[in-house]
Amino acid sequence: MIKTIDITSGDTKGLYQYLSAAVTPRPIAFVSSISLKGEINLAPYSFFNGFGANPPIVGFSPALSGRTGKPKDTLLNIQDTKEFTISIANSAMVGQVSLSSCEYDRSIDEFDITGLTKQKSDLVQPPYVGESAFVMECKLHDIIYLGNKPASGNLILGEIVMFHISDKILDSNNSVDPNLLDAISRLGGSWYSKSKEGLFEFKKPRHNGIGFNAIPKKILNSKIITANDLSQLCSVDKRPDLNQKIYQKHVKDSNHDLELVCKKYINDKSIDHAWTIISILEER
Repeated sequence: MIKTIDITSGDTKGLYQYLSAAVTPRPIAFVSSISLKGEINLAPYSFFNGFGANPPIVGFSPALSGRTGKPKDTLLNIQDTKEFTISIANSAMVGQVSLSSCEYDRSIDEFDITGLTKQKSDLVQPPYVGESAFVMECKLHDIIYLGNKPASGNLILGEIVMFHISDKILDSNNSVDPNLLDAISRLGGSWYSKSKEGLFEFKKPRHNGIGFNAIPKKILNSKIITANDLSQLCSVDKRPDLNQKIYQKHVKDSNHDLELVCKKYINDKSIDHAWTIISILEER
């Protein structure tokens, strides 16, 4: 049975819970901003992502309070001063991230509350989190107001004017190593995710793959060869030629054994050999 919610009918109860629980994992922008009075704010936002590289644009959405409809201090500050920093949070500071999400008075400095280091920025006024290994100093590009009701979003787009990247998270190619970055992300409720404990690599084809429509139907219906396996088979730009050595080795195997062998070749990245097994199965 499927639960259906018709939002156009005005049924908005529980929407935030459904949205935040299903659109996951979400990266966390640990945002520092400053008011016209010099009051510093630090708060985490998980409706956050990058939106372009030239110019480099990041965006996050500090929604209006779901209870009162009031704007967050972060939104008010950036409206006024048009600057902010984003520090990427790691697993070592998850407790401090959670603590900073409490609704403190605007005069309260969350750097003091959390004990995090207030590091002076180079090109903007708001400081950044000294414990973060990846930081972006940003100037306001635009604010898109998405509504005026409780829980309405406000998409803040910022142009990055300065990066601060610790060499401790760079690999031998001077690229950010996701295991060393150790970023955390948000899920629904009180749940977080540690990215380095759930990392896996799945490379995009170097060319346009031939697609599932090139796979024989009997293979598409396999209980052994999964959709992810099939995706790797489809990553070739044309069907590989038959490998006679592999063909002769397996031509007398049962269909069940052939599917197991095919899966093993796929897992071993021997895609050409896997296609030879597909050819044997097609003949039956």
